[in-house]
Amino acid sequence: MSPAILRLFWDSVSQAQPNLLLNLDDDGLLRWLVDQVKQRSSLDGIQQNALSHYISDRLPLIREMAYEN
Repeated sequence: MSPAILRLFWDSVSQAQPNLLLNLDDDGLLRWLVDQVKQRSSLDGIQQNALSHYISDRLPLIREMAYEN
C-alpha cells in the first residue's frame, strides 16, 4: 500500500467525528473508512483489499483514538 493511501486513511480517521467511529459496528466502520479513501483517491481491487485488511487490523486503535477525543 502506498504512503499516499495511508496518509489519506489516517487523515480520514483524524477528521471523522469520534461518535461516528465509536458507534459503527466493525463492518460498518471498515466500509465507511474505505469509502472515505475511495472518495479522495481511485483504488483498484488490490489496493482496496489491502486497505481493508490494514483497517481491520487497526480497528481497536481507531476506536481508542476516537474515545480519547
